[in-house]
Formats: sequence, structure tokens, C-alpha cells
Amino acid sequence: MITHLRGKLIEKNKSYLIIDCNGIGYYIHISSYTYSSLLVEKEGEDIYIYTYLFIKENQHVLYGFFDRRERKIFSHLISVNGIGPSSAITLLSSLTPYEIEKSISEEDIEAFNRVKGIGIKTAHRIIIELKDKIPKGIIPKKEKNVKMNTPSVIRKEALSALIVLGFSPKESKKVLEDILDNNPEFTVENLIKESLKKL
Repeated sequence: MITHLRGKLIEKNKSYLIIDCNGIGYYIHISSYTYSSLLVEKEGEDIYIYTYLFIKENQHVLYGFFDRRERKIFSHLISVNGIGPSSAITLLSSLTPYEIEKSISEEDIEAFNRVKGIGIKTAHRIIIELKDKIPKGIIPKKEKNVKMNTPSVIRKEALSALIVLGFSPKESKKVLEDILDNNPEFTVENLIKESLKKL
């Protein structure tokens, strides 16, 4: 199982990445969530990405994820009967991992039904099969009726602030990723404060 890759970003597209790892190029399918989260990364720069190798008969397809939470949601989704990797990526391109968790936790069928290719029966199946796998209380009560900023937006704002303060972009990105992975509910202010403790 290929769990992650670190290498040079050769090409970046809304649906895939090509990463060179010691002379070997890897073609990696990604979601819009991952693409938008990697907007600051430029071709030619080093990149670190979490991966999931999907194997079925003669098919070996590599999928990439911005963070471990997205990869975990992906693995949960493809465990649902009728949901394949392509459908899981479509879901992660339409909803963030946090929105998917919230929709499952709150049994919001309509949220899934709005995604292209996901009917009511499939939406029901996702909720029924995954509701026990999603941690309860993932969204703070005070934010339940407020549209939250996505982690990618929060990360970008925090990264910009840290760069202005003189910290290395690469080191800052790694610290921000680790903090957000464990504290997805953090605001920009919380994220910057916690980052300063670690940098």
C-alpha cells in the first residue's frame, strides 16, 4: 500500500497531479478539495501528499489527498455498496470532508442528493452505513447554523500571515497541515497562535 508520496510537482490539474519521486512519475487522481488546498504549491516545488492505492482486478489507480481526514473519508465512502472511487472523488469535489462528516452525522440526505450522480437511495445508504463510523460532535454547536470557512481557506490565510512574519513557507505549510488535521474546527486566529508555538 502506498500511503504517501514526497517529490517534485511536475503537473497540477483540477483532477490530477503528476509527481516525480526519484525519477519515477506518479499520476495521482485528486478531488477539487485537494486541488484548491494546493493552490499555493507551484510546479517544480517539492510536495507531500497522502495517497490511497485502489486495486481491482487489473486496475491499479492512485488517489491523492491533501490531508489524512480526506483520505479517511474516501476510504469510508468506497466501503459503501454502490460507491466506487470515482463517485467518492465526485463527492469530495462537491463537499469538503468536514461537510460530508456533518451531513452524515446530521442525516442530511439532501446534501448528498445535490451531488451529481448521487440519488436518494445512495444518499440513504451512505448515511446508514457510515453514521456509526463518524465521530459525534464534530461541529461545534455555535457553528451548526453558520457557514464555516473551508480548511483550505483558513490554511491559506494563516500561511500568508506566517510568511509575512518571516517564517519559511515549506516549514509553515507542514506545521499548519499537522495542526488542522487534528483540529479541523480551528479559526485562522487559533491556527496562527498554535503555529507560532511550534515554529
